[in-house]
Amino acid sequence: MAHGASMIVDSGSTLQDIFKAIASDSSESYVEQKVVVPLLHTLGYDSDDWRTQVVILKSKLDFLVGKSDSALVAPPYLIIEVKAPYKKIAHSVWQLNNYMRRTGAVLGLLTNGYDFRILYNCDGKITDVVEYSQATLIAKYQLFYKILSKKTYLHFTSTLYKNQQQIRTRFFDLISKAVEQEGMSGLSNQGKVSFAQVQPIRGENTLVTNTQEEHKSMIITVFNNKGGVGKTTTTINLAAALNKLGKRVLLIDIDAQANLTMGLGIDPLEDVEQQGKKDICHLLTEPRTKLEDTVIKKHWGDVQLDVIPSHIRLSHLEISLIQTVDSDRLLAKKLRSNNYDFVFIDPPPSFSKVNGISLMASSAILIPTQLSSYPVRALEYVIAQVGKVQDYKEENLPILGIAVSMYDQKSAKVNASMVKKIFSILESSGVGDKIELFPEHTWIPRLNIVSSCPDKGYPINQAEFDDKVTHQEKEYAQKAVESYTQLAKHLVKKITKGDL
Repeated sequence: MAHGASMIVDSGSTLQDIFKAIASDSSESYVEQKVVVPLLHTLGYDSDDWRTQVVILKSKLDFLVGKSDSALVAPPYLIIEVKAPYKKIAHSVWQLNNYMRRTGAVLGLLTNGYDFRILYNCDGKITDVVEYSQATLIAKYQLFYKILSKKTYLHFTSTLYKNQQQIRTRFFDLISKAVEQEGMSGLSNQGKVSFAQVQPIRGENTLVTNTQEEHKSMIITVFNNKGGVGKTTTTINLAAALNKLGKRVLLIDIDAQANLTMGLGIDPLEDVEQQGKKDICHLLTEPRTKLEDTVIKKHWGDVQLDVIPSHIRLSHLEISLIQTVDSDRLLAKKLRSNNYDFVFIDPPPSFSKVNGISLMASSAILIPTQLSSYPVRALEYVIAQVGKVQDYKEENLPILGIAVSMYDQKSAKVNASMVKKIFSILESSGVGDKIELFPEHTWIPRLNIVSSCPDKGYPINQAEFDDKVTHQEKEYAQKAVESYTQLAKHLVKKITKGDL
C-alpha cells in the first residue's frame, strides 16, 4: 500500500471520513478498528508494521508500532493506548506512561477517538508533546504526520545507527521546534541544528520560552489563615507540577507543625535533627547559616524538589524572633540571589511572626481556598493582612490569585454560590479588578488519593509508581495531576506575561 506526501494532501477529507465512523457510545475495540487502524494507514504503515494486544506484565497494550532490528538496540517507535469515546484520556495517562517505560517506546499516543495526546519518552522521563481534538488534528495533520509517520520512524532508526547515545535528546528538540514553528525541516539536516535545552511542551503552544523575566526567582507565600483548605497539599503538588515542566523549585516549611516537611517524606527528628542537619530554625536565628546549608534534596524519579525542613521548636522561637532587630527581613536577605525559578513558602494558618517574615520575603502571594463558607470568609482577612504588610515593603506584593482546592464537582449550586461570594468579597475589599479567581480547569478535585499522598511522603504525580495504589486510584490521581499541571501552567503564563 503506497503512502507518503500524496496522503497528506488529501488528509482532511480522509480524517473526516474516519472520525464520522465513531460516536460517543462506541466501544474501545470499535475505536481501534475504525479510527486507529485507518489512521496508521494514513501515516504510511502497513498492517505487518504493528502488533496488537501485546502483553505487558498483566496488562495488554493495544498497539505496538515498529519492527525490532537485531542489528540495532532499538526500542519500539510508537505505542498506542485506546480508550472508549466516553472516557477522558487525561485520566489514563499514567497507564500509557507505564507502558512506555516498560517497553522503552520513544513515542506514545493516547486516544479515545475524539482527543489525541502524543507523549515522548527520554530515559524513562515521559513528557507530553501535544494534544489535539479531531478538528485540530485535521488542521494540523501535516505536523502530526511528520512526528508519527513511518517515514519519520525509518529515518529515526537509521540515525540511531550513527549515534545511539544522543539521538533521543536531539530528536525531541526537533519535535519541540516543530510544534513551535509548524514544521520539521531540520529533521533531515541534523548537522546544522543547534540543540537547545530540552523543554516540555503542553497543549498546542509551547509552555514558555526562556526569557530573562522567567528565570528571575518568584518567591511565593501560599497563605490562608483558615486551616484545612489544602494549603500544604497544594504547595507540594503545584511545586512538583512546575518541576515536571522544567522549573527549579525550592520549598520552605516555616510552620512548626512541619506538615510540608513530613508530606515530602522527611522526618524532622530522624532525618534532620539526629543527622545533625540544619532546618528553618537555624536559617532564621543563625546569621552565618546560608540558604544552601539547610536544603534537603528530594528525588522521585524525574522529579526533584529542594526542601528547607521545619521543626516543632520553631513554635518556641516566636518571642525571640519578635525581639530580634529587623527580623522581618531575615528570610528575605537570605533568599537574595538564589538559583531557583520558584520558591514556595508554607507558613502556618495564622497571623504570627513567621507569617510576617514569610510575606516580607515574598514577591507574590497565592491564596488557596475551598468553596465553602468559612474558607471563603477568611479571604477578607487574608487580603487585609497582605495590605498591612505591603505598607512595610519597598517592593510591590501582588496577590497572584485564588486557587481552588478540594473542589466537589457534585455541589454545583453551592459552588456557584461560593464563587459569587468570592467576587463579592473581592469587590468590597477594593481589589475586584486586581485579584483573579483562577479558572475552573485549574481547580483541584476533592479526592482521597490527593489527601493520602502526603501521608506516604510523595507528590500526587508519583502515585502511578506506587504498587499499593489501585488501578482506579491511579486514574483518580491522574485526574488530580492534570489539574495541578493546568494550575502550574496558568501560574507560569500569568507571571511570564507580567499580569500581576
